[in-house]
Amino acid sequence: MELILLFFTSFIVGFSGAMMPGPLLAVAVAQTPVKGARTGPILIGGHAIAEIAVVVLLSVGLATVVDNSTVSSLIGIVGGSMLILMGLNMLYGLLKSRIKPSDDATQSKKSGRLVLDGILTSLSNPYWFVWWATTGSAFLVRSLKHGAVGPAVFYVGHIMSDLVWYSFVSFLIWKGRKLIVGMGYNILIAVCALFLLYLGGVFIHDGISGSGW
Repeated sequence: MELILLFFTSFIVGFSGAMMPGPLLAVAVAQTPVKGARTGPILIGGHAIAEIAVVVLLSVGLATVVDNSTVSSLIGIVGGSMLILMGLNMLYGLLKSRIKPSDDATQSKKSGRLVLDGILTSLSNPYWFVWWATTGSAFLVRSLKHGAVGPAVFYVGHIMSDLVWYSFVSFLIWKGRKLIVGMGYNILIAVCALFLLYLGGVFIHDGISGSGW
């Protein structure tokens, strides 16, 4: 019974976090018209790889390292720089007219890049590390009383919330892609790119100043 409660608690808490705007959502919104409705689930596949690594590390006692202010600041600077590069790459592709919505017949079959994007976007977000060093660690501490199965149940519940939400987002965007072609799609890409640039700037600022950590 306690494990079932742990699963649903981690799902609900994770779902509330998944719905918050962030770099992963920006990439999902921008790439879905190009890659198709499967964009969200594949991105979460990469995100899941990054998260399971964090769960394992924290479970063996590395939460104090992630919570170190110097490490957090470095993560903010490096992660912010990565987000800025991703945003600039999106703008460059837009200016070169390399980003275009696809249809069912031309939907990309390559999913490896999306998995990598899911990993890099997660690792580029310093607040993702902060969440795991605080809230995530608190959940893991409680789950560890159930042995190795506790963190596993917590992880599955947590990642399921991301999978459900991002699958839903990509499905809606893909079904409505015909409404955002042409100038509308270009504006969507530009907004997502500028959002990544903004987040990157905020992360770098916080990393240098130490604020927000």
